[in-house]
Amino acid sequence: MSKLLLMLGSITILSPFSLDLYLPALPSIAADLHAGAGAIQLTLPVFFVGLAISQLIFGSLADHIGRRPPLLCGLALLVLGSVGCALAQGVAALTVGRLIQALGVGSASVIPRAIVRDRFDVAHTARALSLLGLITGLGPILAPQVGALILLMGSWRYEFWFLAGLATVSLLTAFYTLAESIPDERPNAIGPKLWLQLLTDRRYLRYALPANLVQSSVFAYIAGAPFVFIDLMKLTPQQFSWMFGSNAVGLMIAGRINASIVGRLGPELIFRRGMLATAAIAAVLFAMAAGGWGGFWGLAIPQFLFVSTLAFNFSNGFALGLAPFGASAGTASALFGTLQFIMAGIAGAAVSSLYDGSPRAMTGVMCAVTVLAVTLYRAMK
Repeated sequence: MSKLLLMLGSITILSPFSLDLYLPALPSIAADLHAGAGAIQLTLPVFFVGLAISQLIFGSLADHIGRRPPLLCGLALLVLGSVGCALAQGVAALTVGRLIQALGVGSASVIPRAIVRDRFDVAHTARALSLLGLITGLGPILAPQVGALILLMGSWRYEFWFLAGLATVSLLTAFYTLAESIPDERPNAIGPKLWLQLLTDRRYLRYALPANLVQSSVFAYIAGAPFVFIDLMKLTPQQFSWMFGSNAVGLMIAGRINASIVGRLGPELIFRRGMLATAAIAAVLFAMAAGGWGGFWGLAIPQFLFVSTLAFNFSNGFALGLAPFGASAGTASALFGTLQFIMAGIAGAAVSSLYDGSPRAMTGVMCAVTVLAVTLYRAMK
């Protein structure tokens, strides 16, 4: 298991790197390209929309032609998009490059999860995904740190050249080491017909909707945090990267706890209690922001706790949602991810449109989506 997870982790870590590497550079990119903060922030929801589309396409392909070929094509597309971002001379070109990146990196998000589902039962899938999360959790820790270091050494464009290099290494790794794992049984329905079956199946929706609503909250945080903490609270890009990375450390610790207890307590109980805890902390975070209480630490401490509790959400919700759908694990995994990034795109766009130079938009969206997740989960019993 460890070798497989290490291999898959080296591929899936591209997703957080593609998302987080350039976060400390957002204000610098806006200045260099003569664009407003809102225009640069919108490269995030565009990225999420591209991921949503990409995962549906690659998930369907993975169920019908195998796991390897779509993954290799997606990684090649990520290399192309990263080069395009590095060469962008305006915000429109950067946005197109980010979209191409997203269309490619979707394969690295969905196909490794399908491979995990191919190999393990529901309890072991939840545990494997938690362990995989420990590996991929390095992405949010390392990516901003690396991005900030690159900024110290030169232009933000070097960040995208660096990402192109990482994607190339992952492409070669997958080509030479990843074995095919598609099960002999294939789904009878394909494409939109299978999507519709899943989207009307209560066993799937009861976990897919709340799990992805909760997960979208972190993308509201990603969209707003650079401007809240760098522009408003005057952190340097390096200080921001350390703060951002510390949250990911909490996520990794909680992920390791989840992997240790899921076999004993079961994914259902942990998923339910974790979601309630996340919503409660989000309410505290919003109250601190709305009241202007506590300054930096008034946001940083509940924000750390909030991000940490997300470790009890996605891996358990994913394992529960996919448990009845082994023959269509690629498509079910893809649709799970598509719902995540559709919701993430909406959350990110909401933060961009509501941003008023304060933390209220970011924390308000985080609170709203987590409370809605709890409500839907209870309503779909």
